[in-house]
Amino acid sequence: MNWLSVAEIAKRTRIPAPTARRYAALFKDFLGGRKMGRVTKYPEESLVIFERISRLYGEGRVTNEIDEILRTEFPRTIEVEHSSITGVAPRENSMELASTFNEVIGKVAACMGVIADQKTIIDSQQEDIQKLKTAFVLLARSQKKLKELPMSEARLPDEILEQTKALEQKDAEIEEMTVKLTFDTSDIKAKLQILESELVRLRKDRREMEKYLQDKIDRLKASAS
Repeated sequence: MNWLSVAEIAKRTRIPAPTARRYAALFKDFLGGRKMGRVTKYPEESLVIFERISRLYGEGRVTNEIDEILRTEFPRTIEVEHSSITGVAPRENSMELASTFNEVIGKVAACMGVIADQKTIIDSQQEDIQKLKTAFVLLARSQKKLKELPMSEARLPDEILEQTKALEQKDAEIEEMTVKLTFDTSDIKAKLQILESELVRLRKDRREMEKYLQDKIDRLKASAS
C-alpha cells in the first residue's frame, strides 16, 4: 500500500496544502491516517475522499452535512486502542485527557478556519453579483433612453433596425439575468447565515469543551496529590 503525506495529496488532487490539512483534521476518521515518525501519512485510496470533500464544499455544503454524507459513502477508519483502566495512575489519565483536549481544540479550530474561508468566498461573490446587477440596470436604462429618442420621418436603414431589434432582445435577457441574480443573492445570504450560525455554535461548543476538560484535569490532579 502506498502512503502519502498531505503535501503529496495536495499536489495530486490540486487542493491547496493548507486546505488539505484542514480536511485531514476535520475528517480524519474517514481517511485512515497513520503516524510515521513525525509525519502523518494517508493511504493512496484516501485521494478519492479528499476530492469528494473538496467537491462538497464547492457545492456549498457545511461541515456537518459533509460528515453525514461521508458516513453514508465511506467506512470510518478510526482505530480505538483498547486498554484496561484498572490500575492506571491518575497522572497518566491526566496526560491522556490533556492530549484529547488538545486534539478536540485543534479540530474545532480547523473547522472554524474552513467556515471563515467559506464566509470570505461568499462575501466576495455577493460583491461581484451586486456590481453585475448595477451594470445591468445602467445598461438597461441607457437602452431605454435610446429607444425614447425621437424618430425621423425618413425610414431608417435595415442595419439600424436590426440592431434595434437586437438591443430589445438584449433588454429582455438583461431583465431575466437581473431577476436570476436577485434570487442567487438571496440564496447566498441564506448560506451565509447558516455558516455564521454554525460558527457561533462551534465557538460555544469550544468554550464548553474547554471548561469540561479543564475541570476533569483539575480533579485528576487533585486526586493524584
